Amino acid sequence: MNSNGVNTSGGVTTTSSTNTTSPSLVSQVGPNIPISPNTALNNNVTPTSEKTKEKEKAKKKLAIFLDINLDSFKRFKGLSSFIANSDENEIDKVFKENSYQVYQTMLSTFSAYEIGTYKGKQHYAEKEVLKLMELLKRILIHLEGFVRKGWQVKSIINVLEKMLGIENIQSLRLSGFSVLMVFLEVMEKPDKYKLELFSSCIDFTPYIADYISKINLAKKVFASQELKRFIVIQSTEPPTKEDSTTLFEQIFVHMDKRLPNNFHFWFELLKVHYLSILYPNICKQNGILPPNDITGFVSHCPHELQVVIINYLSKWLTSSGPSNSSAIKDYFLYNIIPTNTAGSIPHSPSLQSVVDSAATTASSAQQQQQTQRISPSGSFEQFTNTPGRGNISILLEIFKQSCRLPLKYYEVIKKSISTFKHLFLENLNELDLGEDLNTYQTFIFNEMLHVFETESATYEKEREIIGTYIIDVYKYMIENYQSFKPNLKEIALNSMLQGTVALLRKSNPNKTVSLTLEQNIVSTTLYGWIKSKETNGKMWDSFHSSFEEIFYRPEVIKQIRSKLMQVTLVLKDLVYPLSQRKIQKKAKDIRNTSKGGEPKSLDHQDVPAEIPADPAIATAIKWDVESCNWIWHCILDLFKNLHRIKETNIHELATHILVDIVDLFIRTEVEVDFADSLDETRPAHLSLINIFGPRLFDTCLLDSKFIKSKVLALGCLCRLVCRHHPQYPISILSHFFGVINNAMISPPVNGVDLSWSIILNSSNIFNLSIPGANILIPTFLYKIKCILTLKNGELNPPSEVRKKCIIIVCSLIFYPNQFPNMDIYNQREVKGKLLGNDLTMAEMKKDIMEILHFTLKSDKQLENKLICTWGLSVFLMEEFNCNYNQDLINDIIDAITSNTLNIESSVARAALDSLSSIGLIFNKLNKPTINRILVSLCTSISKTLPEIFEGTSAVTEQTIAGHFHCLLDWISMDNSIFDDSIYSEFRTQMFYCIEEGLGLKGDYWSTTGVPVKQESVVTSTDSKDQLKSTTKNLTIKKNLYHKIKGSSSSSSNSTPAEEEPQDTTTKFLVIHDACETLLSHCFNFAHNFPSKEGAEFISSFIDEEDDQLFNEIEEGVNNSGSSNNNSNPNSNSIITNNQTHIHTLPDGKTLSSLPLFCVLNDNALISVVEIPKPNGTGTLARLFIRDATGKYVWNFDCDYDLEKQLNSNLQMYISNINDIIKDSNSSTIIFDQNQNAFKYINNVSQSPTIKPIEPDEKLNNLLLSLSKEHPECLPTSGVFLNNPLINLKSSLINEFTKNQGEINSFIERENTFNIDKYSLPPSGNSWSLNLPENFKPVVSQSSRLLMSYFGFLDFNISSNTLKQLESTNKLSRALTQLDITPGREILKIGVIYTAEGQDDQKDILRNDKGSDLYREFVDGLGWPVDLTTHQGYLGGLDRKKSTGITAPYYATPSIETIFHDITLMPTNPIDSQQIHKKRHVGNDIVNIVWSEHIRDYSPTTITSQFNDALVIVYPLSNGLFRIQIYRKESKVPMFGPLIHGMAVNKQLLSLLVRQTAINAYRYVRYNTPNYSKPFVLRKLRIKEIVDRYSSERNYVDYVHSIVSGSSNFQQAPPVTSLNTSNDNSAQTTTTTNTSTI
Repeated sequence: MNSNGVNTSGGVTTTSSTNTTSPSLVSQVGPNIPISPNTALNNNVTPTSEKTKEKEKAKKKLAIFLDINLDSFKRFKGLSSFIANSDENEIDKVFKENSYQVYQTMLSTFSAYEIGTYKGKQHYAEKEVLKLMELLKRILIHLEGFVRKGWQVKSIINVLEKMLGIENIQSLRLSGFSVLMVFLEVMEKPDKYKLELFSSCIDFTPYIADYISKINLAKKVFASQELKRFIVIQSTEPPTKEDSTTLFEQIFVHMDKRLPNNFHFWFELLKVHYLSILYPNICKQNGILPPNDITGFVSHCPHELQVVIINYLSKWLTSSGPSNSSAIKDYFLYNIIPTNTAGSIPHSPSLQSVVDSAATTASSAQQQQQTQRISPSGSFEQFTNTPGRGNISILLEIFKQSCRLPLKYYEVIKKSISTFKHLFLENLNELDLGEDLNTYQTFIFNEMLHVFETESATYEKEREIIGTYIIDVYKYMIENYQSFKPNLKEIALNSMLQGTVALLRKSNPNKTVSLTLEQNIVSTTLYGWIKSKETNGKMWDSFHSSFEEIFYRPEVIKQIRSKLMQVTLVLKDLVYPLSQRKIQKKAKDIRNTSKGGEPKSLDHQDVPAEIPADPAIATAIKWDVESCNWIWHCILDLFKNLHRIKETNIHELATHILVDIVDLFIRTEVEVDFADSLDETRPAHLSLINIFGPRLFDTCLLDSKFIKSKVLALGCLCRLVCRHHPQYPISILSHFFGVINNAMISPPVNGVDLSWSIILNSSNIFNLSIPGANILIPTFLYKIKCILTLKNGELNPPSEVRKKCIIIVCSLIFYPNQFPNMDIYNQREVKGKLLGNDLTMAEMKKDIMEILHFTLKSDKQLENKLICTWGLSVFLMEEFNCNYNQDLINDIIDAITSNTLNIESSVARAALDSLSSIGLIFNKLNKPTINRILVSLCTSISKTLPEIFEGTSAVTEQTIAGHFHCLLDWISMDNSIFDDSIYSEFRTQMFYCIEEGLGLKGDYWSTTGVPVKQESVVTSTDSKDQLKSTTKNLTIKKNLYHKIKGSSSSSSNSTPAEEEPQDTTTKFLVIHDACETLLSHCFNFAHNFPSKEGAEFISSFIDEEDDQLFNEIEEGVNNSGSSNNNSNPNSNSIITNNQTHIHTLPDGKTLSSLPLFCVLNDNALISVVEIPKPNGTGTLARLFIRDATGKYVWNFDCDYDLEKQLNSNLQMYISNINDIIKDSNSSTIIFDQNQNAFKYINNVSQSPTIKPIEPDEKLNNLLLSLSKEHPECLPTSGVFLNNPLINLKSSLINEFTKNQGEINSFIERENTFNIDKYSLPPSGNSWSLNLPENFKPVVSQSSRLLMSYFGFLDFNISSNTLKQLESTNKLSRALTQLDITPGREILKIGVIYTAEGQDDQKDILRNDKGSDLYREFVDGLGWPVDLTTHQGYLGGLDRKKSTGITAPYYATPSIETIFHDITLMPTNPIDSQQIHKKRHVGNDIVNIVWSEHIRDYSPTTITSQFNDALVIVYPLSNGLFRIQIYRKESKVPMFGPLIHGMAVNKQLLSLLVRQTAINAYRYVRYNTPNYSKPFVLRKLRIKEIVDRYSSERNYVDYVHSIVSGSSNFQQAPPVTSLNTSNDNSAQTTTTTNTSTI
């Protein structure tokens, strides 16, 4: 045994110190060492037989190795095969027993592969050398103890030097470097040479090319000293960056395998020998290098090596294994080096030696740096900004340089950030770094910002990924913000702010940022600051100034908007909390709006979709009013310096945010309960004008390039000021007026006119009584003229702007007469020059009329035409309230009437209805105006009717029918139209139009009332064209007449060709119905409305069974069933036993009569019944007439002795007729059966003059003409035919003489016969005649006589004009249905009073009284009627006083209206909903609302699906009344005369509101499918009755029915209309007329 402990025989003497192989080193035998499947490292279990074979094979291979006679190659192969087939224990034993031979075999074989020695192939040599290095590694492992003592150390170093030479190929150097690291671990105290060999293995020169600055390397890579001596297998290329990176990574691979035992040993070696090259500055700062050292990679570590370092550090520092990560963390954070653990190689001495060696090497450097340290953390400004001292500073430097890697290493950057997040942000309670922790955290956040500034031209996606991860770090801080200490909170907020600014500021070299990343980081930062609830004002100042740097990016503004709106929603709910009732109502309104069911006004603006609340802000943050208000103001103050934003689009976005917030709060203010707004215990409402006013006013003053922002600001200011609420101070209003005035007259810029925005949002500026607003009238009128007359350059304003212009003009209609002496100073000034003089009220009136007139004529928008039409009609009505201008009136009339034939039916209808509305002030109108209107209507009809009949007119028949209805409205206004001579032309034209409309002109009567002679038709046939035209017109009129008369098809076998002409005239029925309606009203209601019973009575409700006689002997009647007679209590009906109507005459006899039903001309139902006289002396005939206008009843009796009648009745009524008798002179006074006195005037002359008979020359002229034109007809004598015949033949003379004699003889005989007859005595015994007895009462005596006198019993009229109906129960029911069908339109309209402060349905419905002004208004809607006695339409109100005692009522011959005034209905104190009131106003189609509340009335206050239209009235302080009109656009067309936004005076208020509500109701009905007007409906039902119940009886049966007074059919008496009608039906009235015949 020698001194090295090697047995000369090849064995090794085992000792206790070297007997055991270190397990840690055994583990180093990695995949590169071929290990037998039998080894302990193999987990596979081999069967016993296979193991036996492997052992035998191993023994054979071992024998080969032990045979010293074989060459080294064979022995090496044998040894390798033995190792591959043996386990570790066997290998360890063999190695220890044959250590010398093992080493020598390795060494000899290695020497054979040196250049010049082995001549084989290079790839085979490479493979074998690698096996030799694995064998050497096993030698170091199994013979560790011997090597540590110096055994074969020099030889091993020699082999490693040869392997590590730079000239070798990469695989050999890598294998040798791996063996070197094992060798260094085995050596107890590696000396300087071994360490220098370790530090010189890696060549850093390939990295130098990546640097701009010069790189100095202190050490050179190990190379051969003698050429080819140290070269094993020479490389053809020098080492590359990849080669050097692989070698460098091998250190970390080795360290990773040795964790956790030798980490500190290896990192110290790495720090001293390699990190000092890669991170020289931080090493100088920590004393590892001298301060004046200039070597190494000063600027940054090579990227490839940085990737290697951070990959492994991240793995080690974030490992889940506590034994690994905790020790490594302590080593880096606290410079703690743990003691050796059991079972490990005692490396402490070796580690200490390394540390000592490094300390000795840099002792001078440390001494120099001690004098340069400037902070406790050990940071040195001279070298780097990296804080800390020791390992933590190195760790932070590595992180710093990782954040500056190119983005292609984004995964490494992400891993680095994750690692340092884990170290310095998570588990903060476990860190014990004191005040330095905040320094490190700040440093980490600052270095992360470099990721955003790294060049990313081709790595946008990678930057987005790493940026998103940094944002995730920010989000982690936000989530744990409340657990942070104050300093860390500030660091977190500032880091987010700085990261956002760094990524998005203009100075960032990366000009483009992905939208997702931009949105994410801005959103996160804003959310972090919001959630922090930071109260430090200076931090918020920094926040505002930092964000201003990135305001040039639109997405930043959008994200601010998103977060600000979310905070606004929270603040809204805190400051303006809604009650549960309001929340439910709002949800319901939203649903109705989505269905199109919400009433809308002309000012309606669609509410933007409600912003969904973000739970992260709304619920995740615990808010209170104070903190939310503070944060909201802080975020809002981002826009406190809007004027600094230079980009116009950005400024527009920012302004839009402010505008949206203002609009949100405006809507919210009216949603909250008014009572809550007055509650001082609740949060005070925001002063919107104070918060947003300065910003908006400043925006309005910007130059023209910010035109879009100015548009938004002006619109928002208008919406803020022009509201129905307590007014702002005069100082604010004056500033507002000045801004508006300047904007209105400013010229358009880039196609945008500021005035448009103002007009769109201030259409109610003049109807709110805003103090001082009138000063803007000249400016508005001037600009509106420019817009509507297209004097605004080339700009064509939007239709909505034009509509709002018209609304504003209409709101000024009542101003001139309301303030006649007011002159308005003209502010329209441009560059110091006035655009006009001061505006007088007369000029204003003229401007208004001209604007409306021009717009009506030129505007193409249908809605605008309608507004102008109604506006002109109201203007005319207002004009007659003062000293009117007739020329102005005529212009208005011409403007309206010119549109009555508009091809747009809605415009024509509005024009006609507006003319009807003008008739409401008939008593104020002058006669020329009235006549002008009426004649214009007739002219339009006569002009258009022929064109319609010929099919050449574009005007619809409904429009012409509307003309007739308009005339009907006018003739219903005053009877003077039929009396005054000034209207004679109109009357002539009207009846002419009626004739034309009925198709009767030229066929029945002319305008003079004289039948047209047939000769007039004959004379028109002089030419073929005239004949053809006449024939065509007659055919049209004939077909029209038959169609109008409702004639059915001629027979069942008529062909389609025969029926086709009738189908072509169907559309003319609308015109015919209108004509009949007008004509019927002329006949029935002229001078007969109101009737003697009142305006509610226009037809009778007496029925056939009232006062009727029934004979008990009529078994058919008794057997037909009982009669439910609950007729009118005012009638004289007699009810007897057994439900049979019996009347007993004075002589004890009874009479019975059943009504006989007939139809006259197919359009009037006639029935006659027998009734007893009131004095019981006989019977009367009662005539019932039912037509399309109603039911009328007349009582008839025959009077013969006028003197007797006078004597019997004069005493009773003498006091009432004295005046009549005095004025009667010689005229006769007569009385009817009802004692109505009439004066009979005999107009027959007592001495008539007899005119001589004029000769008739027609025959003479005819004969003369024939004689001249046809001479062949003349006799042979040639005498004309008109001359007497002479010179006749004798035969003819004889014949004439004979005939004359016979005639004379006949006359003589007849005279003789008569004389003989007269000479005979009379029959009987005496010449005197007996006095006839009085007539005995017989059935239907009076009825028969009446019908006979009327000619209804004539044979011809019975078969053609008068038809009998079958008297059946079905007919009775049909008549009942007809009777309850109203003869005029019936309307029910709600009237709602809203007091100040009331916005709740419950409070409003509780109102049982209104203000005095309200009562005056209601009194103007209609006259009050007593519900208990009212016989007209009740509209659901009852007579039992449950719905009140009185109600406003209004009626004309064509309409009947009842008003449901809730203040007149009793209030139920125990019913909070007041159902009995709501069931009326809630079901009314139209409601009139009087509101004295300071807020606008919400159209959904009364929850109902039936309120289709609302007319709302607001009293104003200037004496006018503001009008709002709401309608469901899908159901209600635009109506008038009042237009939304008008301000009306008191004189016309009630009248106009009533007519507007009536028109709204009508328009709803007219839009209802299958709706028919009352006249048409009654006419249709009469036709149905005629078609169904016409009798087939012959004339004899008909007369027999009249005489006998009974029908051949059994029937029950008809049920009265009062029995079946209810309060909601039309209550007809008694109009009983008794005539004396």
